[in-house]
Amino acid sequence: MKILIYEDNYDKFYPLVNLFPQFRLRAGICTIAENSISHFGNTRADFVARKVFGLEKAKPSAPALYLSSRLLLTSSFRVPSVDSLISANGQTVGFIRTRAPFPETLDEIHDMIDTIGRSITIEGWVLNNLWDMVTINADVIIEQCTRLRGRGKRPVAVAAKSRNVYVAPGAKVHKMVYLDGSDGPVYIDKGAHIRPFSTIIGPSYVGAHAIVDRAKIIRSSIGPHCRIGGEVEESIFGGFCNKYHEGFIGHSYVGEWVNLGAMTTNSDLKNNYGPVRLKIRENEIDTGITKLGCFIGDHTKLGIGTLIPTGAVIGSFVNFAGGGLIPRYVPDFRWVVGNGEEAYDLDKAIKTAQIVLDRRNVQMSRQYEEIIRNLHGQVCRSN
Repeated sequence: MKILIYEDNYDKFYPLVNLFPQFRLRAGICTIAENSISHFGNTRADFVARKVFGLEKAKPSAPALYLSSRLLLTSSFRVPSVDSLISANGQTVGFIRTRAPFPETLDEIHDMIDTIGRSITIEGWVLNNLWDMVTINADVIIEQCTRLRGRGKRPVAVAAKSRNVYVAPGAKVHKMVYLDGSDGPVYIDKGAHIRPFSTIIGPSYVGAHAIVDRAKIIRSSIGPHCRIGGEVEESIFGGFCNKYHEGFIGHSYVGEWVNLGAMTTNSDLKNNYGPVRLKIRENEIDTGITKLGCFIGDHTKLGIGTLIPTGAVIGSFVNFAGGGLIPRYVPDFRWVVGNGEEAYDLDKAIKTAQIVLDRRNVQMSRQYEEIIRNLHGQVCRSN
């Protein structure tokens, strides 16, 4: 069986999917794609995404299992021997194709869905909105760690309930660290370093080679190679983020390669306790959620003392300096200082990104640079 994971309604996850495919979004202790694949052993997966990402063309063969990137699968299932739609929570999240032709592009996949009549129901969460990953993340961590425990992964007790604390080989946890698994698992991945006077309250995950320094992390996921200080609550950080100083990020999703200056703090609750509204481009979206923070795209940098309003959406390659309150919506490639705002020059943005990657011993590929240039082109055409 061949598994194919495809992007699905990716535009609803702006700005988090500007520079990488939707299935690379983090949820719990891994990405959406890794979560799906984990339910099928060592089965190889192909991926179908927007052309800009230049992925190798999928080569489906019978039977082919197509899974949406909106699906967070919670259990494996028996694959039927006939063409069938796959639904979860009343929504179509994939299909099984048993004979040629096999769809190879996003358009072909969506056309194929309309031709299949039979349906099976599976178990999983379905992501419909930008904020869904934040609201279910703690439950996702619990589910994923429960599966790991069921497969014989041995926990290492550091504090609280020993069966709920996992420290991977190569991770360093100082003796003056408190890991609390009372309400959910704490998973410290390989090579991570938890420095003295840090507290991590589960369900939480700290990614490979991340550094946590004098931080308080509550019910959150920290991606690989992040550097985290201050307070983080009910949030997700993508890889290579730098929030090394005091400040608070709550009920938020922060993309990759983001730098948050000292004392950067967001609001995740309105003064009137009303539902949080997001502004994305010209659209106002009522989330219906009382506790919700901000969403920050890749390669954005917020200077010292930045205050982020409730429900802020900040695009990729945004630079905000001077401290104070940032606007609740800032589109991609903007340079904002005080009351002034201007476009962020593309070549300067790429040069800075190259420096940032070099500091973490990551070389910017030509393809990644082209993805950045393509995003900038989309921004220019939309203005």
